[in-house]
Amino acid sequence: MAGSPEGLSGEDRDSASARSRIPETPEAVSWLLDADVLSQPAKKNGHPGVLAWLEREKDDCYTSAIVIAQLAFWVRTKRGKQREALQTWLTRLIDAMHGRILGFNVSVAHVWAEQQHRLQKVGQLMPVEDSYIAAIARRHNLTIATGNDKDFRRPGIKVFNPFKEHRASESP
Repeated sequence: MAGSPEGLSGEDRDSASARSRIPETPEAVSWLLDADVLSQPAKKNGHPGVLAWLEREKDDCYTSAIVIAQLAFWVRTKRGKQREALQTWLTRLIDAMHGRILGFNVSVAHVWAEQQHRLQKVGQLMPVEDSYIAAIARRHNLTIATGNDKDFRRPGIKVFNPFKEHRASESP
């Protein structure tokens, strides 16, 4: 990969810009937020523990274009005023996350291929969208924050469930 964003395609340049903001210190944990976590503020009865966790961790949070697609689909399943309110929320979220929405680019594609090959050998393939999210997280050394931890708990994938009380862990 080129040493500067100027030599990259648009999608790779966006990810390079976001990567430059990810802390390099091994003690720091940065998060890739899954749709179920990222959507909590938009829900009438968002999970209080997750909302508090998001507030504490907001400066270390990233998401993926795959998650944004999932949220956009969720918004489109709603009707009337609820859909309008959620569309406004999603637009504001995307603006607020500018520079922290990571794409599926060529470098992630190679991580995904290696990951899927390894998981296939041990009979632990995962749902396709989740596998893309996991590859993005692995490429950027992020811990996936999700309530759907059962679908992400695979070897080499760091997962944290903010709906429960426990620390981030990497699957064996």
